[in-house]
Amino acid sequence: MINKEILLVEGRKGFITQAIVNRLEQKKYKVIRMSDDIGDITVHRNDADVIIYYAYGGDEHIMMVTRYLIELAVDLRKTVCVVGDPDDIAIAQSLPYSDKIYSYYERPFDLEILLEDMSEVFDTRSEYERKKSVLVVDDDPDFLKVITGWLKYDYKVEGVRSGEEALKYLNVTRPDIILLDYEMPEMDGYQVFDQIRKNPLTYRIPIIFLTGKNEKDSVMRILKKKPDGYLLKTTHKDELIDTLDRFFAESILEKH
Repeated sequence: MINKEILLVEGRKGFITQAIVNRLEQKKYKVIRMSDDIGDITVHRNDADVIIYYAYGGDEHIMMVTRYLIELAVDLRKTVCVVGDPDDIAIAQSLPYSDKIYSYYERPFDLEILLEDMSEVFDTRSEYERKKSVLVVDDDPDFLKVITGWLKYDYKVEGVRSGEEALKYLNVTRPDIILLDYEMPEMDGYQVFDQIRKNPLTYRIPIIFLTGKNEKDSVMRILKKKPDGYLLKTTHKDELIDTLDRFFAESILEKH
């Protein structure tokens, strides 16, 4: 079960932050309180993946703290929320990448809404931390062995060698993502993609095309199908895993 721990970064201690703490603790969250000093946040940044910042102080100070929290949201996949007066919220929202903040709460706000959002945050984080399943479809047995070997430590991975096998697999199993070879004999990736998207049981499964060609015409033909991405077969292990990690983080952790 995911730990329900929250960092509360306090620009100012008072009845607002105490009310937040009281309600969160009533809901069985563990609240770790700290000042809005960058050094203090750095020390505690690995203690929890969810951060609530009560913005208070001068414009430059709020911008500095918010900018750092945005970096944590982007680089460490932290979920960051900002609470404050309308003017202070406006300062935070004026920064580049302020959309990486999960939510803003202008005073006066309904504390119950924040609690509902925290429940949603931890549900989505639990989904994010679940080990994802990947289906790799490629007719080259050597390439298939390499790719599944790369992914097996971070993901639940299965490999099949044809479009027909992929469709049979999808009749009984729904992976979290499909890595689909574009150039295959008999049924190529283009045709497999169409079959998956036409099926009401599989059309939502994300698909990333694998291709050995980097020519403009080939890439444009792939992109015309509007897949969830494409990767060259020359992609290295770290780049492949980073691509999948970022895809799941962006699709699950960002608020819609």
